[in-house]
Amino acid sequence: MNPGSASGSDTPKDMLQRFDAESLGLLSRLLTQRRQAVLATLDPSGAPYTAMVAFAAEAGLGGILVHLSGLSAHKGHLLADPRCSLLVFEPDNGHVEILQHARVSLGCRAELLAKDGPDFAPARERYLAKYPGHKLMFGLGDFDLLRLRPESGLMNAGFGRAFAVTPADLAAAG
Repeated sequence: MNPGSASGSDTPKDMLQRFDAESLGLLSRLLTQRRQAVLATLDPSGAPYTAMVAFAAEAGLGGILVHLSGLSAHKGHLLADPRCSLLVFEPDNGHVEILQHARVSLGCRAELLAKDGPDFAPARERYLAKYPGHKLMFGLGDFDLLRLRPESGLMNAGFGRAFAVTPADLAAAG
């Protein structure tokens, strides 16, 4: 996936399918029911860096919330360069060909939510609804809540089932 491209994908457009109710449902389930994702950031030299993160999707799927420690490299990367990619995928159950597992990769831009800003309290509530055990971390000074705003993406629902993902598709799935 090329998060800077208009379509969010290097896949030839004639190979991409149009979203229907079933594929929108899959997109919604991946982003609302999964609990972990791979976050890709760029370090100061421009080299890619990946980390596993917990995430919570906002209503309408217009934003993905991550709560990150200042001790993590990826938080510093995002504050210096907000371009990132988030990969969410079905777990491998050992019974299905690995490439048949559904996954979505989103090219995003990160924004820090100010603790005294109007978006912080509802975002915090949304995040804690999914991860109530993380409440303690909201009291630690080095943790911040960031919103990843998807700009483009690619969902693969199995062999021969690829979909370009736009913000409009996310809104329809949300």
